[in-house]
Amino acid sequence: PLPIETDCIHVANGTYFLDGHFEPVKEFCHNRLPAAYLPETGRPVQWLRFLDDLLEAEDIPALQEFFGYALLPVTKAQKMLILIGKGSEGKSRVGLVLRSLLGENMNTGSIQKVETDRFARADLGYKLLMVDDDLKMEALSQTHHLKNLVTLEDRIDIERKGLQSTQGVLYVRF
Repeated sequence: PLPIETDCIHVANGTYFLDGHFEPVKEFCHNRLPAAYLPETGRPVQWLRFLDDLLEAEDIPALQEFFGYALLPVTKAQKMLILIGKGSEGKSRVGLVLRSLLGENMNTGSIQKVETDRFARADLGYKLLMVDDDLKMEALSQTHHLKNLVTLEDRIDIERKGLQSTQGVLYVRF
């Protein structure tokens, strides 16, 4: 198995290290993002305007911090993010932006299914993020598996249909 690297972010044009340096070298890895690292890019004015319209000013840094947390294969913060609001406000756009940043490193699905379907957790292997675009809080009669995955820092039992269950690595954030 490949090592889980928590000190760098593999991007389309190389590797960005958390100490601040970038190397235009691509190594084989689990989670290469489709987005390129472009240090000379200016401020994302349109995105920041969108966030200002969507969130309270004091909530924007929390969303940005969660985005950063979702770039690394760790669950040490033991956090999940829930955006609450009325329909047609733009919350779904946040998930679409994350999809453009994370690509195949992100799943879109149902947290209820992860909680109730013993095979659903297997689809989260080596994924950085799982987005439930229409979470219905009243639908979660239990949260055992969800809490377990949010706080997980070890291997977990993963079961696929028709196969013996195995111990696997899940570092997905919700």
